[in-house]
Amino acid sequence: MGRKSFRKVPDAIRAKISALGSDSYQVGFRGLYPVAQIETGALEHLGIRMESGSPQVPPNTLPLASRGRHSRWNLTGKVVRRIDLPKVHRTWGVETPNFGDWGRGSHTITFTRLVYPTEIAYGQQIPVLMTPTQQDDDEIAIAFRVGQVLDRSEPDDHALIFALSLLQENVGGVDVVESETSSDEWLKSVSVAWEFLPVGKRDSVLTELAHRIGISPDDPRRSAMEERMSTLLELSPTELIYGTSGFQRYIGARFSPSLVVFENVEYGNALYVMFEDWEGLSRRSRLELLAGPTRGFERIPHRRGWEGRLRQAVNSRRDESP
Repeated sequence: MGRKSFRKVPDAIRAKISALGSDSYQVGFRGLYPVAQIETGALEHLGIRMESGSPQVPPNTLPLASRGRHSRWNLTGKVVRRIDLPKVHRTWGVETPNFGDWGRGSHTITFTRLVYPTEIAYGQQIPVLMTPTQQDDDEIAIAFRVGQVLDRSEPDDHALIFALSLLQENVGGVDVVESETSSDEWLKSVSVAWEFLPVGKRDSVLTELAHRIGISPDDPRRSAMEERMSTLLELSPTELIYGTSGFQRYIGARFSPSLVVFENVEYGNALYVMFEDWEGLSRRSRLELLAGPTRGFERIPHRRGWEGRLRQAVNSRRDESP
C-alpha cells in the first residue's frame, strides 16, 4: 500500500483543492478493482466481499482500529499534548520507605515540573462512504469518501490531514472532490495528466518508474511492472510516459507523436495501444472506452502471447503515425 499516513498536506492535494469549483469538498478516492482481488478478501476490512458471485459494497463503514493509528483514533480517540500552548506546572508524588525500610513506614515525595498541557480528543467515528459502479464482469469501480465535509474558505489542516490519513490507511490512495458532485459523476470524470521522461538504461528507467509509482523492491507488483516495461523498452520508444489520475497511476511509452502505449500499474490487466488522438482518449474512463467503438486504440489483455500482439500492434503502426 506504500505510504500509511501524512504529516502535512501534499502540495498536489492543495493544488487540487484550490482548483475546485466550490468551497465545500471531501477527501475521497476512486479505485478500479478486479473482481478476483475482491474474492481474495483485499477489501474485506471495509466490508466489501463477494456474495453469490457478485461484489457487495455496503454504503458506509467505520474503519477498523487495526488499519492504523488514525483509524484507531477515529474510533477511540487519543490524548493530545498541546505543544501550541504554554507549559503548566504538573505535580505528582512517589511513595518511598522511611530510611529505606518499609517496616518503618513510608512517606510521599512530591515533584513539580513544567510540562505541556494535555487534553482528550474523543473518537469522531467518521465513516467511509462507498459507491460502486460495475464496470464489467471482471472489474468494479468504487468511489470512496470520508464522511466529513471540509470548507476551503475556513482551512483546517488538522482535519484535512486526519481525513487524508484515514482514507490512506484503508484504501491506499487519496484525492479530493466537491461535496456536491455525485459519486457516479465523479467515477466518470477520469482525466490523466501525463509527464514525459527520457529513455535511459533499463535498470535506471525501472528504478525511476518504481520510485514515482511507489513500488518498493519487495512489492509483489514490482516483477510485473519490470516485465512489462522491459517489453516496451525492447521496442525502442522515443519517450517514456508517467501519468496520474483519479484512477491510480499509469506508465507507458511513446513511439511517435500519435502512437502511445500505456497501462494502469495498480490493477493493470491490460494495456492500451492508442494511435489516434491519444490525449483525448486518455481523458476518458475505461468504461467509456469499452462502451464505445474501439476506434483509435487497441486493448491487449495480459494473457499468454501479449508480447507478440504488442510488437505487432506497435510495429505495424509506427511508420504510419505522423
